[in-house]
Amino acid sequence: MTTPGTTSLEWSPYNSRGTRPRIKEFVTHGDVEYEQCIEGGSYLIRRTKWNDNGQPTVMETGRGMARIRVLGLWKLIASGDAS
Repeated sequence: MTTPGTTSLEWSPYNSRGTRPRIKEFVTHGDVEYEQCIEGGSYLIRRTKWNDNGQPTVMETGRGMARIRVLGLWKLIASGDAS
């Protein structure tokens, strides 16, 4: 659920490209962890949320976008203005 006044981002299931992602920054909001990553030359943001059984659901956004756009999304997420 999106908090009123925040931007809702489009998330898709995380699809590893076979390389180990480098985590540049991370932030948590409640039970959700966000990570700004570089993976295989692409910038992306991963979102991990755990269910009641402790199983993670990992989603991604921004893959394939220009670095500057991903950094803009990251600023929104880190400030709590997007989810």
